[in-house]
Amino acid sequence: MEFRYVAVNAQGETVAGQLSAEGEREAARLLRAQDLTPVEIASGAAAGPARRARRASERDKALVVKELATLLHAGVSLADAVASIGESHVDTGVGPAFLKANAALRSGESFSNALRAGDLGWPDYLFQLVTAGEHTGKLAQALDSAAAQMEYEQRVRGEIRNALIYPSVLVVSGIAATLLIFIVVVPKFASILRTSRAHVPELSRWVLSAGLFVKENLLWVGLAAAALGAGIAALFASPERRTRMLQAVSRLPVLGEWLVETEIGRWAAMLGTLLENRVPILRAMELSQAVVRIPAIRHKLEQALRDVRGGKKLADALAGVRLLDVTGLNLVRVGERSAQLSTMLRTLASLHESAARDRLKRFLILLEPAAILVIGGVIGLIMASVMLGITSMTTIPH
Repeated sequence: MEFRYVAVNAQGETVAGQLSAEGEREAARLLRAQDLTPVEIASGAAAGPARRARRASERDKALVVKELATLLHAGVSLADAVASIGESHVDTGVGPAFLKANAALRSGESFSNALRAGDLGWPDYLFQLVTAGEHTGKLAQALDSAAAQMEYEQRVRGEIRNALIYPSVLVVSGIAATLLIFIVVVPKFASILRTSRAHVPELSRWVLSAGLFVKENLLWVGLAAAALGAGIAALFASPERRTRMLQAVSRLPVLGEWLVETEIGRWAAMLGTLLENRVPILRAMELSQAVVRIPAIRHKLEQALRDVRGGKKLADALAGVRLLDVTGLNLVRVGERSAQLSTMLRTLASLHESAARDRLKRFLILLEPAAILVIGGVIGLIMASVMLGITSMTTIPH
């Protein structure tokens, strides 16, 4: 049987070709005998191009880092663990990336450089944690910490998405109901506008005219709505615009407080993880700033980093930029005095995570009735204007 293959050679280069074998396992064995690491093997009889592995999600990345740490804890060598993961995850982008990393390891590269060769879009702190783990001989523990941090960030994103599902459904259904009324209900009463004897109120005239316009230009209205949606998507696709939007949102009363709590919690968790794995504090502060998205907070952290470089303690530097409250500063100060700074930062991250969760719940408690009131008010206004138009027909001017 003929098989097509894509493989990585000892130099880390990708090669492709065909070979004869009794099955996929035999084809993989033959490739390894030629010092090639298989990335993809497909039957030559299959029509069309070879199936491409799906893109690795953030969840896939966190799970595979955890899997690698588990294999290393079990005593499996790094090279064998990386090769095993690459061969068992061929259905996602993780497989080819780890096979490339395996080829780089075999050519003498460090594991941190090998991960970079895989080009999977890893977070920057993973490379620093891996480098620290290689230097201290505790690579498995470093990978555990990286997986925990990746899971923490994934959990925060998941909580935000889940919390916004109901308000989003509410808003979308309200807009759909309003459009349905405009397209189906309002035009049926448009004849009121052509009744010369009726004194139609201006509000009714505006609403009925708008309903007629939407129905008669439904295609153009739909195209305009699609263009508006595309424009909003393009607006959010720009990192600079997203940053400016986050900065603006951070100034709002409830939502802004939640966003600030979330950002400080992510920063504290990241800094604690890096320090726990013996990353020098200056380098750890530089890396932990990368997870902060709000420019105002990042500017304060940059100032704190300059102060620490100048000889200040971390607690004094953070107090100078007024980033943390009294409780947070006390935790950092106690951590420095007791040589348990990473543990105290983890505690600080938990406190801010809990506070952010409470603020998010408070925001949703306010958002849901506000959305109901706005949508109900718009629909009520439309129906009231229609009723006013109907009743105006009974009032005939003399």
